[in-house]
Amino acid sequence: MKLPGIALFLFFSVALSAQNTQLQYKFRVYLKDKGNRAFSVSEPEKFLTPEAIERKKQQQVKIDQSDFPISPDYFNQLKNAGGKPISHSKWFKTIVIQLRDSSQIEDILRLPFVDSAKYVWRGIERNYRNPVRPRLGLPDCPEENKAENHFGLTEEQFALHNARNMSLSGFTGKGINVAVIDAGFTNVDVIPQFGEMNIAGFKNFVPEGEIFASSDHGTKVFSTMAVNLPEVMVGSAPSAMYYLLRSEDVTSEFPVEEDYWTRAVEYADSIGIDLINTSLGYTTFDDKSLNYKYENLDGKTSFMTLAADKAYEKGMILVASAGNEGNKPWQKISTPADAKNALTVGAIGTDSVIASFSSKGFTADNRLKPDIVSVGRGTVTIGYNGLFDFTNGTSLSSPFVAGLVASLWSINPEMHRAEVLDIVRQSSDRYNHPDSVYGYGIPDFGKAMKTVLGKLENNEKSVSEKYFSISRPAKNSFEITITEPDFSFDAYQVNLLDESGNLISTHEFENERLTVPITKEVEEANRFVHFVFKSPYTQKTVRFKL
Repeated sequence: MKLPGIALFLFFSVALSAQNTQLQYKFRVYLKDKGNRAFSVSEPEKFLTPEAIERKKQQQVKIDQSDFPISPDYFNQLKNAGGKPISHSKWFKTIVIQLRDSSQIEDILRLPFVDSAKYVWRGIERNYRNPVRPRLGLPDCPEENKAENHFGLTEEQFALHNARNMSLSGFTGKGINVAVIDAGFTNVDVIPQFGEMNIAGFKNFVPEGEIFASSDHGTKVFSTMAVNLPEVMVGSAPSAMYYLLRSEDVTSEFPVEEDYWTRAVEYADSIGIDLINTSLGYTTFDDKSLNYKYENLDGKTSFMTLAADKAYEKGMILVASAGNEGNKPWQKISTPADAKNALTVGAIGTDSVIASFSSKGFTADNRLKPDIVSVGRGTVTIGYNGLFDFTNGTSLSSPFVAGLVASLWSINPEMHRAEVLDIVRQSSDRYNHPDSVYGYGIPDFGKAMKTVLGKLENNEKSVSEKYFSISRPAKNSFEITITEPDFSFDAYQVNLLDESGNLISTHEFENERLTVPITKEVEEANRFVHFVFKSPYTQKTVRFKL
């Protein structure tokens, strides 16, 4: 993917021997089936994690044969026929193989389980060795960077979306698993500002290059969501749990990267990811015969687009950047932004004006895209050098708003993904008059938060949850008890919110029981209040009628 406005840094040394300077080829091999390996939908634990099974149950997704792995025997037969398996897709029954000679594909096509094949890459095989990291810059004095508000440099970004109160009330993504699929995350593992982030795992789906040394595009993307430096820079979902996945090969541009991306999405599904951000997109390739045309933006042509919609079908929300082609001849969105169920994000500045580079809709089949817009001009980021910067691109508007969606969802993680997306769209300022530039416009997360809170169950007397209970000994007093403490009592906290979700007060435990009084002013101004019970790893929001 070409990434205008974003510097892609690649630091490596390449060793090429005489044997591997000739062109090699990669083909996407379509299979007739996935083999005879015994799997059953009644035993999903054999091919999915418990987290994935639970998410599918919660999102009302049936486990089916598309979730079954491909038989190892097929990989072995392809190897024996001269192919080197590089990637694969269980959803679409494909295996990507590398060949030393393109004519070898004829032998592959003779295999009884092979249906067809498509050329997706050609080039010289590279052997990356000892990638050299760029050095970190000298940071400014933290005290000089501090602002008088909680959000620091990102204050205007939160203000644009009316999202400040959502964050201050404690809805910052806790309980939501997020995957960031990108070109690489240079120095994320050593930059001090990322030290306290919740990175649960990382994985590289590109055969060459290293995830923390190949590109800082993902570093900047990730920073918009996950940084938590109060009064300096605050990301849109700093309490979410993150998985960093690399699918983009910045050394060339070929459709095989769609295969890497699809494999990353399938992996995200298998480990129980709730929300994916992808700031990658494709329209043109190094081999121009493989380029997409506008008529291909129909939601059913691109391999990547099909995978994006499949991700939604499997129970995940997928947020995608619209693309940076708005002021170029192409002008339109890129794939997978044309996916029917992707939340496609264009770029504006904090002045609410569209960025000239932000790609436009409609799709080839006349669907509205982008869906919404967010800050992508002058977005606050941290790059490979660990320094703060202001960066342009829908690559930044997408993750910032993706984090806000994750934070909104954290109010009630049991909410169906379709309902979450509907609430976000309906909160937007152009919902009643959308267009192909702004889509539905700028989401209002204060409005969305109030809607999500209003859909919680109304309680009047008492509530018993897994780790705590709430009773009401008097009309104007609530008693919260920790029933299964896993940590010291001071690790637990309760936020009291008003009917709209605004923070009234914060309370910390000194022992297993906490009393929260309701003042006369709060009672007169609200019909409902909300309690946000927070432990180090869990969060639960409960609604009470006054």
